[in-house]
Amino acid sequence: MTRVGLTQRVEVIKEYGERRDCLDQQWTVLLESLGYTPVPLPNRVNEADHYLDSLDLNAIVLTSGNDLTSVDDPSTPAPERDDFEVTTLEYAIDNDIPVLGVCRGLELINEYFGGTISPTTGHVACTHDIDFYDSDHTADTEFTLPDRTTVNSYHDYAIESTDVGEPLCVLGTAPDDTVECVVHESLPVWAIMWHPERESPSEALDRQILNHVFSGEKQ
Repeated sequence: MTRVGLTQRVEVIKEYGERRDCLDQQWTVLLESLGYTPVPLPNRVNEADHYLDSLDLNAIVLTSGNDLTSVDDPSTPAPERDDFEVTTLEYAIDNDIPVLGVCRGLELINEYFGGTISPTTGHVACTHDIDFYDSDHTADTEFTLPDRTTVNSYHDYAIESTDVGEPLCVLGTAPDDTVECVVHESLPVWAIMWHPERESPSEALDRQILNHVFSGEKQ
């Protein structure tokens, strides 16, 4: 049984004075269809390392939602989520657990490894092509990236090719040359800007990427 931890967005419900951890139900549908067991991860646990130890996770997804608190004037900040996800990423690295970052997850991974993000336009509620580049990161596996595909897009921030963290290798870019797919040069850490849990023309490729990342193969 492959147990996949899923981080959650924070939604503020003002009328109840609540900050709620939330997860799109489509993540459960997608992961169960691939034979994985989804495990939602709360943002406010004490001693996160010990908590993650207790879950015996085989892979982790840093999901979408919430602006990073590092950006100027974030519209949906969640500092508790930033803290928990950085701890979770460090835990995964220390314990050799595969990680997939999705949208915000790519942004957080890029910042963690020394990169930056910047505001963008034309990437919300649309689709666009991605060009993939030749890479030796999948050369010895049954999984290969296509030359081009079309994906969904739902993000207000982007990563320029010059703003990528040094140990991350760019595998795919959008038509405006912003980064859409990266992999760490040596760790089992991948990140994509589009949403595999939402309806997308790249559905078949998305399922292959998830299977490849969760297999834990060394890059």
